Amino acid sequence: TALYKDAVPDSVQPNPGVVADHLARLLDKATSHQLAIVWADNDNPVGLAAVATFLSVSDPRPDRWVPTELKELFVLPEYRGSGLGQALMNWVEEDAQATGSCRIDWHVEKENVRGIAFYENFGAATVENRMSMRK
Repeated sequence: TALYKDAVPDSVQPNPGVVADHLARLLDKATSHQLAIVWADNDNPVGLAAVATFLSVSDPRPDRWVPTELKELFVLPEYRGSGLGQALMNWVEEDAQATGSCRIDWHVEKENVRGIAFYENFGAATVENRMSMRK
């Protein structure tokens, strides 16, 4: 629920049954994504990364067929700066290489200065001619 509160700050705490159903869906092997979860010593999750690979519909070059999409990268605020985010991004990169991905794409809020700096330190660059849209 911490990720939900972070993503939707004005949200109402979801029903525990809804959260359990959502978690079961996320962990289902039939989903199209891979999920990495970092656990603290007290058996509580403190961070996660979710990625999915897709086939490019627009680029016919074989070495550009498979991009990876980083859907979520989240570390609890009290664990940020501890290296967990870097470890998760390393996992994302290793997963992308293992699946033959040509690149990793993701979205970040323009106001997330700390997140942008984190991603730039990882070697990422802003794609100037792209913007995120949602309906």
